Amino acid sequence: MTHRSAEKAAAAFAAGPVLVVVALKCALEVAVAGRYGWHRDELYYAVAGLHLQGGYVEFPPATALLAALARELFGWSLVGLRAFTILAAAGTVLVGALAARELGATRRVQTLAAVMIGFSPGVLATNLLFQPVALDQLTTMVVLWLALRLALGRGSWPLLAVAAGIGLETKYTIAVVLVLLIATFLVWRRDVLRSWGLPLAVAIAAVLLVPNLVWEAGHGWTSVHWFLNPPPSGSDETRPQFLVNLILLTAVAFPVAVAGVVSLVRIRGLRPLGWTVVGTVVVYFVLGGKSYYALPVVLFALAAGAIPLDRWATRRRLRVASALFVATGLLVLPLALPVLPLHTAVRLGIVKARGDYQSEVGWPAYVRLVERHAAGADVIVADNYGEAGALELFGRGLPPVASADVTMRYWRPQVAGRRALLVGYSRRAAGFCSGYRVVARISAADDSNEGGQPIARCTLRSTLARVWPSIVATQD
Repeated sequence: MTHRSAEKAAAAFAAGPVLVVVALKCALEVAVAGRYGWHRDELYYAVAGLHLQGGYVEFPPATALLAALARELFGWSLVGLRAFTILAAAGTVLVGALAARELGATRRVQTLAAVMIGFSPGVLATNLLFQPVALDQLTTMVVLWLALRLALGRGSWPLLAVAAGIGLETKYTIAVVLVLLIATFLVWRRDVLRSWGLPLAVAIAAVLLVPNLVWEAGHGWTSVHWFLNPPPSGSDETRPQFLVNLILLTAVAFPVAVAGVVSLVRIRGLRPLGWTVVGTVVVYFVLGGKSYYALPVVLFALAAGAIPLDRWATRRRLRVASALFVATGLLVLPLALPVLPLHTAVRLGIVKARGDYQSEVGWPAYVRLVERHAAGADVIVADNYGEAGALELFGRGLPPVASADVTMRYWRPQVAGRRALLVGYSRRAAGFCSGYRVVARISAADDSNEGGQPIARCTLRSTLARVWPSIVATQD
């Protein structure tokens, strides 16, 4: 397909079949949205929704805004919170099908694109938890779709600017895609950039970023320092692991993504889109990013690859490919979504195999344990945001909860007394207090990754305000 034919080839949108795919995807995710419990990150984002501000250490404000909205609509409902990421994932499927349509995809091809985007293993695994990941997939897909429309001569700079601004307030990683889009358009499609719409788009995106920039300036550009020196994470990958995981994210459909990139690169007018996909993967590989950071552009490549897939897919080939896709999906489904009962997943080693599941179990028992030992304490000091978030959301009759982990360090409660209950601090790490005495340990039941952490009593060496720099130092 040439650039000229692509300009004329937008077919009717396959609304019916695509909406069926979306409905099936949403039904599957809603059915398991209450298992196995709140993820430690979700606890953090929910608490962030109680502290609305222009920015947070490691994420922009959109996630906290949605968490606050979820609380207003549904209370402290896990399913209500996750409804936003489920809807975002549905939007990603719809926009992916629209992107395929822009490239001239028939109704069958749009449906194929929707199925691959909606049900690839990595997509299912990242579309349930309330995290910026699923939101980033939607905003990135919208940006690439609107950029594609610009390349085809039927786009809108203001719309692209709004999408870019919202994307930057959702997850900072979309900046990589935006920079690469501008660079590749400068090389191959300068005619698009000569429009008066570009400076207007930059202005719109900048205005949308103002709240975040103001917050960052007022907090010493803490997010920049955090991203330059990120703490270790359970999802860190070696570079070989990055490549393997990138393929596994879409599994059987990965060759379709490769075909999509090749088809875009072969058309000069669409080459910026193809090289943006390649460049994004390369940037994350070189800079040590995680494979799922590149998933949004891979999903766009799947949308583009559905067209060469359609040319290749005879009836027999499509049956074989579909069978492989379904078989692979069913095989990894318990790892992607909590479809198994918790005790079954624990017995089969699935919870231990996926860190996200380990971060979802054990919170109610942990909160009840802390409640039993909190009497007489003036403050609870928790080592990480999951421990602090669970107490904030579910604790009853507890003293103020403090944590110096990431953005929580800015939310220190006003406490006069010095009697503290520590959660997750070893004697060595608790140099800011005296009389350290372990009173309990968090249960390791169901393979909880908080299992074994100490709960201890101590007396702060001074007021909480005065020892706070020492507590913050334990996190840096």
